[in-house]
Amino acid sequence: MKGKIKIVEIGPYPPPGTGWSVRIKKIKDAFIAEGHDCVVLNTGENRKVKSKEYLDVQNAFDYLLKLFLLKCKGYSFHIHTNAQSEKGPFLYLAAHLISLLFFERASITFHGGYQQLYFPKEFGSKIYPVIYLNFLFSKVIICNDQNIKKSIENYGSFIRHSKIYPIQAFSTQYLDIGDVVLPDVITEFIKNKSHIVLSYLALRRGYCLDTLVKGIEKSSDRIAFVIVGPGKLEDEEIESVYQKMLDLEKKGKLLLVEALSHDEFITIMKMSDIYLRTHFCDGVSSSVLEALAAGTVVVACDNGQRPQGVVMYKPDDAEEMQEKIKFVLKDLKKYQSKIQRPEISNTVQDEVNLLRHTYGQK
Repeated sequence: MKGKIKIVEIGPYPPPGTGWSVRIKKIKDAFIAEGHDCVVLNTGENRKVKSKEYLDVQNAFDYLLKLFLLKCKGYSFHIHTNAQSEKGPFLYLAAHLISLLFFERASITFHGGYQQLYFPKEFGSKIYPVIYLNFLFSKVIICNDQNIKKSIENYGSFIRHSKIYPIQAFSTQYLDIGDVVLPDVITEFIKNKSHIVLSYLALRRGYCLDTLVKGIEKSSDRIAFVIVGPGKLEDEEIESVYQKMLDLEKKGKLLLVEALSHDEFITIMKMSDIYLRTHFCDGVSSSVLEALAAGTVVVACDNGQRPQGVVMYKPDDAEEMQEKIKFVLKDLKKYQSKIQRPEISNTVQDEVNLLRHTYGQK
């Protein structure tokens, strides 16, 4: 095939089937459908689990060795990253440096919003130089929107504006799901409840977990709060809040579901009365757009980038969050009628086209 490329997607791969991992899988599938050679180096929570779907990562040495061997085989690197952790930018800088050893620059997709723990520039703190070098060394930078592009442009000198491309993470493929049966634990939990409120979170900073817990404590027992995603505890300072979540689960106030496939997640989303988004640093969240496209009312913390039609509350105000949920459920049809479904395009293909153009001529 003329212009065939060999490319590695570096980032988290399902399960769980949410966030970046869905994007990476869709990109991989699109490359393969075009006849390209695309593999995934999984840096997600299941990275040590061997699979035919991706290359596993057992430890730091294994990660570096596999990057080096992949470059020896002629693969280009496409890195998925954000500025929500200290370790991630260092891991991905290593991928840039190995790529440079072979006289080629890697490209990145920078996920998330413009108020992250270490982004924009004024939040960079001690890892500012590392994130700056990730941007500087990149051949192409893909981000969610123009606001984030501007923040990247202002991150430091010598970052070319022309190499930054805003491409929305939400895409037509995200709502293409098959018929699925939900796990028994979910159907059993929701069967005697009047309403379903779905949320996705990780056990780390940025998800405003204390606000979520306080809001659920004050909410009616007739509401089924289904919380998808909590796996490994990533930040020790939220351990006490997580214990409160476990206590609420024992009392039947909520259900914690560690992992669902993307099809299962969209299925329960369509059944839900509300999709609750507590993440403050997520920018234009794909799951928020998925919910709106599915006709589900979204209640979300105000991060300055929520789409029209989202019911918002202050990120640290548990009482306001609980009140907004109560108001929506009291007059659900009115809020459903106000949903503004987003325009959906094939942005996965846009991203693939850009990368194919970037690495197609060697």
